Amino acid sequence: MNTQKEMYGQTEKQVLAGWKQVRPFYRKNPELYIASILSDAQLMIESKEYETARQFINKAKLLLFKRIK
Repeated sequence: MNTQKEMYGQTEKQVLAGWKQVRPFYRKNPELYIASILSDAQLMIESKEYETARQFINKAKLLLFKRIK
């Protein structure tokens, strides 16, 4: 579990639970949720918060590979 927290800032289970919670709002376009995570990563890069940016990018990749729907 420590590795997951280093990768995502939380566990994989927590990332997926977060998606499940907001899924009704992104029903037709789940890609928008991933895009919003990537936007958060961009903001972190602007703020020179590189570790947090990396974690946001990893969350986006996890959701892409899990084929959220």
